[in-house]
Amino acid sequence: MKTIISKYTLFEYLAGRANPLERQQVEDWIVEKENSEVFHQWLMEYETKCPQFIPDQDVAIEHLLHRLDSDISTVQQRLADEPKPTMFMPNRGSRLWLIAASVTLLVSCGWWFREPIQYKSYQTAYGQTTDVYLEDGSKVALNSNSKLKIPRLGFDNDVREVILEGEAEFSVSHTIDNKRFVVKTSEQFQVEVLGTTFSVFARPRGTKVALKCGSVRIDYSQNNERKEVMMKPGDLAFLDQSGAVQLERQQDIKTFAAWKEQRYVFNATAVHEIIAMIEENFGQKVVLSDSNVANRTITGNFKTKNADELLKTISEVLDMKVEQNGNTTLLMNN
Repeated sequence: MKTIISKYTLFEYLAGRANPLERQQVEDWIVEKENSEVFHQWLMEYETKCPQFIPDQDVAIEHLLHRLDSDISTVQQRLADEPKPTMFMPNRGSRLWLIAASVTLLVSCGWWFREPIQYKSYQTAYGQTTDVYLEDGSKVALNSNSKLKIPRLGFDNDVREVILEGEAEFSVSHTIDNKRFVVKTSEQFQVEVLGTTFSVFARPRGTKVALKCGSVRIDYSQNNERKEVMMKPGDLAFLDQSGAVQLERQQDIKTFAAWKEQRYVFNATAVHEIIAMIEENFGQKVVLSDSNVANRTITGNFKTKNADELLKTISEVLDMKVEQNGNTTLLMNN
């Protein structure tokens, strides 16, 4: 049976005034996929009417755990004071498990809905790029297979903070009050600027920052020690295997975000790096028939719309052929 709730019930739930029955109804209603669009419409309307609402899940969880400790202590004391029954002991013991299970469910729900309430996400699919314009006038060019999260209620704090997964170029606008702009890729790595243009690459195979103009500071953690590195225009910074940031001066930064023009610029780039990029940007898995080809390099400026065109170009340069094998593309010698 489908769950039906009113807008008023959802608003009471978001404000923390819903009773247990209403909370259960709302949580059952939210998880139904057909209600997703209506939920986000009502959520946006609520946030517009109640801009002062900023959920503090950490405090709520702390209070909930404190109540749990008190409830468990009370139950344990009662069990200790009462005569030990022979028939109903399993039921009383199960009360502790029910309390723990209920708390686990509530905590999980709190964390589950925390991100959609606090952040608005922009996500691109494989082979797709898009431009995102922020409220402060800044522009973000988002590469394929990437995700950008921004505060749903705007940049109300002293810091304009966004979260990036993937790859993007930022053109940050300066504010009158010199409000800092921070791009976080993890808890251990962030880029801080005042007004500049730079690119950030944050994929599983590495993290890089290329500075086109202005100045940025990289804050990162290595061996539980906080460190920082200042960058100048033309610098390329990357995390090495030890977790330290290395700088390469006077690099050709213009080519770093060539993907905005559907161009891919290679400068003695190894084939294994190109194959990894194809999988990241297009979601297409490529396998080499000969492992010796992996370290061969390619130099050139190639304009392409999809992975097939790029693979065709690579195969022609390397005198190889491309063969499709199910969901995997095989690059093999002629």
